[in-house]
Amino acid sequence: MRALLVEGGGVRSAFAAGVLDALLEHDEPFDLVAGTSAGALLAAAYLAGQKGRSLRVLRDPGCRAAFGRITDFLRGGDLVDLELLHETADRLETLDGEALMMHPARFLLTVTDVDTGLGHVLEPSSDELTDALKATSALPIAVRSPIRVRGMTCLDGGIAIPLPVQHIIDLGATELVVVRTRQASYRNSGRSGRLAAPWFERKQPALAEALRRRGNVYNATVDLLEHPPKGITVQQIRPHRAPACRRTGGSDVDIVRDHLMGVDAGQAWRSKQRIDAQHGADA
Repeated sequence: MRALLVEGGGVRSAFAAGVLDALLEHDEPFDLVAGTSAGALLAAAYLAGQKGRSLRVLRDPGCRAAFGRITDFLRGGDLVDLELLHETADRLETLDGEALMMHPARFLLTVTDVDTGLGHVLEPSSDELTDALKATSALPIAVRSPIRVRGMTCLDGGIAIPLPVQHIIDLGATELVVVRTRQASYRNSGRSGRLAAPWFERKQPALAEALRRRGNVYNATVDLLEHPPKGITVQQIRPHRAPACRRTGGSDVDIVRDHLMGVDAGQAWRSKQRIDAQHGADA
């Protein structure tokens, strides 16, 4: 089984959007596509065949207005308005849920249950799709009201499952193509998780513990990608420099530059695939 995994990263995922747009040009075959947080939103557009949608959403002033809402946050609202983001994105270009569901590849995403602190990998139905996409990208603290999915109260899947690598391997995948939004040298210090944990300590202690563990879980996932089990091949498509965009924002110029870096990386990876295939045929 061949699987495509897409890392999250908020607006920083402009790089991953570029990679996926490059792969769409060649109709790259995968049996399963999975994403975490913003990576799940990109993966959904990829499977729906909507080349360029993710970039248009990231660049749209209305969508960007959903981020960094300091005044709303200070008044008890959300720092990131998921309802505004998804409604504006759909007005700009509606996600083709029918095409996504009809695609032969399975679509999986991750969520974190705030009551248990555990991560779950879901294959959403058409009825669950909108809420599942909101849940996987609901940043802790930035989104005050978790999203209900399958009876669980959920926040960002990247808290507990930065990338569902082991889960995908357990499903039978032997070839993994992983689109990262961090450079090869990056390791998570765990600082942001430790700083966020006290926010949830009183009402959701299991979530607070998951946030404290997040750095170690992320780094263990990276180690698994670097040293996969015998019989498993992993190819990572990563930025050659740190993306200019941050998780919660970036200028239009930065978004375009990161996207172009992703397109170049995706095209370079695809070219290498063709060369390797030709060498295999000639051997």
